Amino acid sequence: MTESERAVARRTLLRTAAGVTAGTAVAGALAGCGADGDRSTAEDGKKTGSDPKRGGRLRAAFIGGSNETANIIQAANTPIDYVRARVVYDELCVVGADGSVEMQLAEVIEPNADGTEWTLRVRDGVRFSDGRKLGIDDVLYTLSTQMKQEANTAPLLADVDIANVRRKDRRTAVIPMKRAHGFLDQVLTQGVFVFPEGTKNFEKAPGSGPFVIENHRVGQGALLKRNPDYWSDKGPYLDELELLSIADGEARLNALKAGQVDYAASISLVAGRAERKNDQIQLFTPPKWEWPNFGAMLKRNQKPFDDPRVGEALKYVVDREEMIKRVTLGFGELGNDLFGKHLPHYADDLPQREYDPERARKLLKQAGAEHLTLTIRTSDYEYGLTEGAVILAEQAKQAGVRIKLDKVPPGDFFADPKVFIGAHFQSANRKPRPLPLDVLFFYGSDALLPFTGLAGDRTDSLVNAVRSAVTEEQRKKSLSDIQHHLYEEGGDMVWAKAPVLAAATPKVHDVKSLGYPTFPSFRDAYLA
Repeated sequence: MTESERAVARRTLLRTAAGVTAGTAVAGALAGCGADGDRSTAEDGKKTGSDPKRGGRLRAAFIGGSNETANIIQAANTPIDYVRARVVYDELCVVGADGSVEMQLAEVIEPNADGTEWTLRVRDGVRFSDGRKLGIDDVLYTLSTQMKQEANTAPLLADVDIANVRRKDRRTAVIPMKRAHGFLDQVLTQGVFVFPEGTKNFEKAPGSGPFVIENHRVGQGALLKRNPDYWSDKGPYLDELELLSIADGEARLNALKAGQVDYAASISLVAGRAERKNDQIQLFTPPKWEWPNFGAMLKRNQKPFDDPRVGEALKYVVDREEMIKRVTLGFGELGNDLFGKHLPHYADDLPQREYDPERARKLLKQAGAEHLTLTIRTSDYEYGLTEGAVILAEQAKQAGVRIKLDKVPPGDFFADPKVFIGAHFQSANRKPRPLPLDVLFFYGSDALLPFTGLAGDRTDSLVNAVRSAVTEEQRKKSLSDIQHHLYEEGGDMVWAKAPVLAAATPKVHDVKSLGYPTFPSFRDAYLA
């Protein structure tokens, strides 16, 4: 990737990250599946074995705002935008409930033996809402346009050699890669919504999804109606889906309790705990792999973190049990300084780091960093950043480390990419994605978002092994190798994971997060 490509990638990816995390920021809290007597349900909200019922209007409240847009190129501006996009448009493939790849518009997405080319074939019989029939040219136009327009997905497509694609027939093409790439299928699960060839007005682009837009008002919401020509005979089950823009989490919950909506997204932990015995409300909790990671990031290529013993020491000053109790209010689970817990190929063979301030003191003494003073960049941008930093500062004193807080206003936290990406020591609340994508996003000399600055020959070699892994055996080995490296040498501190919570009336069923708890899919939802 050229330097100009990396610059574009970082700008667009950071814009996406800021837009997505803003959704949870306004909600202001994390939430979880609860203690004894809790009425929390599985994420799909299903409580009976009955068959899905057809008909009705489901009203769902999400975070929106003045920056909402119908522009499919900017579908991740707000959670309500993304929720709408997920049912008006189709993707080639999506993240399944277990984190695996599931086909949607695509029938085949397969690499050649070394990952230098991928064959892509779309399903037959799909039509856009304007009557046009889906073909491979629509997919190629979508990919090319998103790259040229610096769409939110553009950084993910940087290795696609779109100029040299070979079209085999109306439904099939061979896509060359600029370098060996073993998981284009996972890249294509990250919001690459397909629209027809020749589309110019991206605010009114025809989709092929289960719903069509009846009306949309920025800052208020949208009414969607069932697409009578939807290609799948499975659904949708709803006649109408009404999406309402309500910025405040408490207001969304109050609207639910007042009968004004049927589903309220991003409910705070405190509110969920208060309502868990309310028979009129069910709580939706996503699969554990989708839970955000609470922690901090330290710059490994800057002093004093260029000595790995300093970073290791900080990881031992964290009392993770106390973090779970005080930050996640008991609803989280232990983190182990790695991302991807509960996903395929997560390195669960690594020992759980324990609270050990004496060991931390010894490591700091060995590194010549006794009586260390650090400043951590943090913010109230979203829940868990400042709360975790405050507790970390308390705990670090036990190892003779003084940590001062640089509390940045929420509006400034993501404002300057150079500052955010280049931060020396910074609070983090990272959202999960498939492990290979995390590797390419964050590590090595070509990282799109090199938060920890971890690079060099050893790291780059491990990253390249992940990138080029095509077979299951190659993926397993390469991901194990790099996680062991990151555990020993990395700059990520992950002290806990905790879930995002939503609430609904008992009649709502089969709302599925499919990788995105803050903006789930209503494709299979029904009222009963």
